Amino acid sequence: MLFKSCAKCEDSYPLSHFRFRSTLAQAKAWGRTGNIRVLCESKHCRNCRAKPKPLSKLSAKDIHNKVHSGDMHPYVAKHTLADKERRGRNKQAISSRNRWIKEWKAELKAVLAPITREIISARNIWRYARDTRPPQVQKAEFYFEYAGMLESLKTQAQLSFMTYPCRPRASWWQLVPPEVFTKTRELWAGVPQMYKNTGKVPLLIKHRDVA
Repeated sequence: MLFKSCAKCEDSYPLSHFRFRSTLAQAKAWGRTGNIRVLCESKHCRNCRAKPKPLSKLSAKDIHNKVHSGDMHPYVAKHTLADKERRGRNKQAISSRNRWIKEWKAELKAVLAPITREIISARNIWRYARDTRPPQVQKAEFYFEYAGMLESLKTQAQLSFMTYPCRPRASWWQLVPPEVFTKTRELWAGVPQMYKNTGKVPLLIKHRDVA
């Protein structure tokens, strides 16, 4: 068995690793009839030779040229072009959809911003009421429950968006179910007045009072 060294990787392989069939277009360019593929021998082994483009990577011009040279059957060309067109439309639709989702996600973050700030405020008030001496138990319990409800609301809104991406509602209060407003007022009613007078009014209470 005859061996040959590759000009690129310099490894030795049997001659079969260097032989390949030309395309009909190549054969014609070399002065042949272009009706049959020519057996050629390369200075590069099969691992180092440039690989032909897969059908999905060929341009419309490449496909046209292959049909013209006889290297591709018109039936294959027809379906390859149809597949490329379909993939292009799908890619464009996905790209457009992703742009909308990115925009909607930013809008949702802006809509949820008041709730996000209220969660931070509620958590801070809860820690202060819990850690002061003596502890302000009723106030601490209210803000603990209140912060938990707000966090749950925010999480639900984000999960809902992840499951069914769409343009969010215009205002944060539209994301709050009536029963959450009701429960907040009931909990707030149990907080002694002296604690209510020492801090700001919760967002959900303030909104209902204004509404």
